[in-house]
Amino acid sequence: MKTTTVGILGAGTMGRQLALLFASINVSVKIWNHRYQPNFHAEFARLALIQSKLGLLEKDKITEIAGRVNYTNELADMSGCELILEAVKEDKDVKINTFRQLVQIASELRIIATNTSTLSITALASVTDRPAQFIGLHFFNPPMTMKLVEVIKGELTSDETLQSALEMMELLGKQPVVLPETPGFVVNRLLFPMINEAVFLLSEGVADAKTIDNCMRMGANHPMGPLELADLIGLDVCLSILETLMEETGDGKYRPAPLLKKYVRAGKLGKKAGVGFYSYRQRG
Repeated sequence: MKTTTVGILGAGTMGRQLALLFASINVSVKIWNHRYQPNFHAEFARLALIQSKLGLLEKDKITEIAGRVNYTNELADMSGCELILEAVKEDKDVKINTFRQLVQIASELRIIATNTSTLSITALASVTDRPAQFIGLHFFNPPMTMKLVEVIKGELTSDETLQSALEMMELLGKQPVVLPETPGFVVNRLLFPMINEAVFLLSEGVADAKTIDNCMRMGANHPMGPLELADLIGLDVCLSILETLMEETGDGKYRPAPLLKKYVRAGKLGKKAGVGFYSYRQRG
């Protein structure tokens, strides 16, 4: 699949990283955000520099890569994109509202993709006028290093759209797994009950956060413990995913731990907020 311009909806953590991923393979990117981010270009350059220090980008290519990314707050600017990848807040109403606006102005779209981790692809596609061109592409954080992409067909997703999406994953060097639509797909269906149980263990005083994480690192060979991973994902995102899984399946095993709700209400959202199950604030 040859694509001249990819549009990214949402300039948060995942949106910026997806923009960097596409720009790093010589694809022009337009990235939109509903709220103006005056420091977007500085944050994007900082992200690229971090990736270069990890050996994922050549440092002398950062300026060139950044030049392929155009930031906008006007959704109408996305009209020339052939592929749109939505990465806005994991909230059904927010996503639906964004898609409804998008299809009114983006006539050249060949693929509309969502990076949702739990929501129904068919339900999101139903608010557009082109459900055959709608597909789920669930990238994992950080997308520059994580190889897996869950590719989810909605009820009306065409085989042509699926094939085009798989070709794009090949260009990105990703390992796609095609899955039917099901709540949480595969990874989150397995991952979030573990994270939730770790929060229950913490709240019950069985062990502290560091001990729980070390047990899973050393006992299950996980590169990160569940609470450390929750902080990286964002505790608000974890809560939203668990609530969606419970709503979609009707299964009480996804009931979010009260401590998780408490932390989210207190603004202790994890690494992005400077504090979650661990503190990330610099001491000075």
